[in-house]
Amino acid sequence: MAQIAKLENRVDIKSSPEGFYETYVRKHYLLPKLSPNVLKDVKLINGAWDSVGSVIQYSFVPQGKLSSHIDTVRVDAIDDKNKSVTCTVLDGSEAMKYYKTCSFTIQALERSEGEGSSVKAFIEYEKQNEAIPPPTKYMELAELLYKSIDAYLINIA
Repeated sequence: MAQIAKLENRVDIKSSPEGFYETYVRKHYLLPKLSPNVLKDVKLINGAWDSVGSVIQYSFVPQGKLSSHIDTVRVDAIDDKNKSVTCTVLDGSEAMKYYKTCSFTIQALERSEGEGSSVKAFIEYEKQNEAIPPPTKYMELAELLYKSIDAYLINIA
C-alpha cells in the first residue's frame, strides 16, 4: 500500500522574497514569458490569479524524459504573511496518472545571510503504485522556473 510521501527542495535566489512571492502568486500570466523553456502557457480556468479556490492550468515544455504535458491545479491557501502558496493538482492532470494525490507548497524566505532569499518547495504525494518514482522531475522544472523569475526580478530592479 502506497503512503503519502514528501519531497523538499530549497533554491537560493538573489531577488527579494517579496518580489518573488508577488510575481509567483499575483502575476502567473508572466511565467511563460519569463521561462519559455519550462512553460508554453498558463491559463486561469476559474477565479482570480491570486485567490483561494482559483484553478490554473500549466502547459509544460518537454524536458528530457518528461514529455510536453498539462497539469491543472487548485489554489488551496495563500499566506501573504509567510509568503507561501499551497496548491493541489487536480484529476485529469498528467501528474495524476502517476500519483493518487499530489499537492505542493511554495514559500519565499529571507536568507539568514541577509542577501537575497530562498524559495522552499514541498511536494506531498501518494504514488499510484510502488514502481512509480518520486516527482523529482517536477522539482527540477520548478527550480528552472524559480531561477527565471529571479533573473527577471534582478533585471527590472
